[in-house]
Amino acid sequence: MKLLQHVVRSMDQNVYIYFDENTKEGVVIDPGADPNAIFKIIDENGINLKAVLLTHGHGDHTGAANAVKNRYNVPIAAHKWEVSVIEDEMISFSQMMGGSGAVKVDIELNDNDEYKFNNCTLKVLHTPGHTQGGVCYYDAENSVVFSGDTLFYASVGRTDFPNPPMKDGMGYPSDENTFRLLNSIRTKLYTLPDNTTVCPGHGQKSNIGFEKKFNPFVKG
Repeated sequence: MKLLQHVVRSMDQNVYIYFDENTKEGVVIDPGADPNAIFKIIDENGINLKAVLLTHGHGDHTGAANAVKNRYNVPIAAHKWEVSVIEDEMISFSQMMGGSGAVKVDIELNDNDEYKFNNCTLKVLHTPGHTQGGVCYYDAENSVVFSGDTLFYASVGRTDFPNPPMKDGMGYPSDENTFRLLNSIRTKLYTLPDNTTVCPGHGQKSNIGFEKKFNPFVKG
């Protein structure tokens, strides 16, 4: 597997292009903005794009999702509880962050689902707290996890953003968001092998072992 990265400088948001070097099948994770830069990476590497995967619905992670979807005719996937965040332009901040209108989710994911392309399997880890349907994507074979805004290098995601009511009545009170985020990290991410590379939504990469020892917000 090969991992390429584009950084959207307006908010230092990381766009990841993850693909098999032999078959060229791949995905884009969190195309936040700069669609032409993303197109260039995909086209220059001859990538056969299969999907856009979203870790969560904030506009700095979804701003170029429609453009990528339309150019390559691929679906957009996100956790089912994030659909109401993604489709609400006020809650997702998409217009404020320069997005191209409301994003429609084509594939609704659940916790522990697996998104497979070619020989790669990305396991969906539901990690609510930053948003109600936030997820991380874990490739066990290649020891990498795409953590979105759940876990950063020596930091964690904010928990003070608004969340819409859940369609199934299972929303979480905002004062529980911090607990849920830290619990998600402890129970979903810190149980991964220490050598797992953490590819966050912003900032530099890390690994699980480092975060368990040195993250000041949540120790392992």
